Amino acid sequence: MAMTAEQNGSAGASGTHAASLLLVDDDPDMREEMRSYLSANGMIVMEAGDAASALQVFSENKFDLVILDLLLGADNGFDVLRAIRQTHGTPCIMVTGQGEATDKVVGLELGADDYVVKPVNLRELLARIRALLRRAGGSGGSGVRTGVSAREGEEVGAQWKFDPHRRRLSAPDGALVPLTTAECDLLIELVAHEGNPQTREELCRRVFNRQWQPYDRSLDSIVVKLRRKLEPNPDHPMVIKTIRGKGYLFTGFPSGD
Repeated sequence: MAMTAEQNGSAGASGTHAASLLLVDDDPDMREEMRSYLSANGMIVMEAGDAASALQVFSENKFDLVILDLLLGADNGFDVLRAIRQTHGTPCIMVTGQGEATDKVVGLELGADDYVVKPVNLRELLARIRALLRRAGGSGGSGVRTGVSAREGEEVGAQWKFDPHRRRLSAPDGALVPLTTAECDLLIELVAHEGNPQTREELCRRVFNRQWQPYDRSLDSIVVKLRRKLEPNPDHPMVIKTIRGKGYLFTGFPSGD
């Protein structure tokens, strides 16, 4: 069991107290690098190197945010996140492998708030931590969960359900929505990057494993088909938006109301 604490009297991102973080990674060198950097930037960092120690230290302390690696040796970061989400809404940033879109989707569906890919850019990680802490309003969100999250509450009773592993999409009324292989592959990529515009070049490379060409309309054709299945009004898309001169932006599944 690998756990250490680093105290720092500097103010955290909120300007009132140093943010308390739990860093979970089975690579001691990576933990040391991230701990040193975050501590130098005013964070209080505790570490865990496996799932059991992560859950133990989480239960014994109050944290403003968790940084959780997906791969923990023989353990799975998803299991840690699932256990945390049973009782707490503490903001969580998952660390995933480059291009593992399905892992990102599953992590977000389990309740992860954000993710970074390896190799981790420490400046980007710090920026994402500060952004999450700002959104949490300084409270850290580490209180015990007494109900569903705000996002869950928006769609209680009628919501779209997408399982990337089983490649199944269900409408709010429970009906299965048929997806072709290409439609499902594209939806996985869009959901994994929800809120972040994706260029046609990026999407063609990841979905079709080929370089996008200006005359290639296959991607746009699949987007049109997905819109017909997802959008309340396909003529005025709000779920998959076109970003002029760039590509597409997935804004989240529509309300079932």
